[in-house]
Amino acid sequence: MKRRFRSILVGALVLAIANSFLSTPPALAQSAVSPGLIRRVLNLFNPPRNRNSGTASGRQFAGASRDLCPPTSTPLTALVPDTNLGLTLDAHPTLWFYIPYASPQDYETEFVLIDAEENDVYKQNFSLPAEPGIISIQIPEQVALEAGDSYRWVISVMCNPGNRSGDATVNGWIQRVDRELDGQLASTTLEGELLLYSENALWYEMLTTLAQLRRDQPDDPEIEAAWKEFLTTSGLSESVASAPVTLCCAATD
Repeated sequence: MKRRFRSILVGALVLAIANSFLSTPPALAQSAVSPGLIRRVLNLFNPPRNRNSGTASGRQFAGASRDLCPPTSTPLTALVPDTNLGLTLDAHPTLWFYIPYASPQDYETEFVLIDAEENDVYKQNFSLPAEPGIISIQIPEQVALEAGDSYRWVISVMCNPGNRSGDATVNGWIQRVDRELDGQLASTTLEGELLLYSENALWYEMLTTLAQLRRDQPDDPEIEAAWKEFLTTSGLSESVASAPVTLCCAATD
């Protein structure tokens, strides 16, 4: 009886060990992202035309001699399509920016979200990252984007709060759309998720999915290559694509 019990126990342990080797950890499953997949995703992506009046200044800050912010090799840059309009399903989306300044410089970043009536619906200052890099700003729970509405956002680095005319600034548009994709997203793979976002021109969902992978697994070469492919093929610079994706930044008031 004891011998039989021991045999059953050993068999169970062998089966458990085999299953542990056969199962794929989530991190490895996520590494299925590749430059080839990104090319497929971007081939499907067709960003909407920006029909908003007063179209923004562009996704990259172009400095002038009067500006008070010191020049940088890579300027303040918004991670947006070249139309400067990005779509999202989310009432509280995450936006991404390359910040060329760092916390030792003692500057602050200001983010403002503006509705169609030119009302500030969200305004917040943030500290700078510890080093130049890509940061995220999420629209908070107390502010919800309305489906069908477009909003203008403005991000500024305030190098001299006493003279805001010298801010490094970029601005653009975000629109929340109403699509019934929950069922499809709940039952698909990461590849299927990215393709679904692309087919529906959901820039912010695509970008945030890839940015979080890049931030969480910075040493994964496939994710790094896919991330760079996504940004450079979308018209963003190699220096932005190579910048670290940082956990940043704290609200300052």
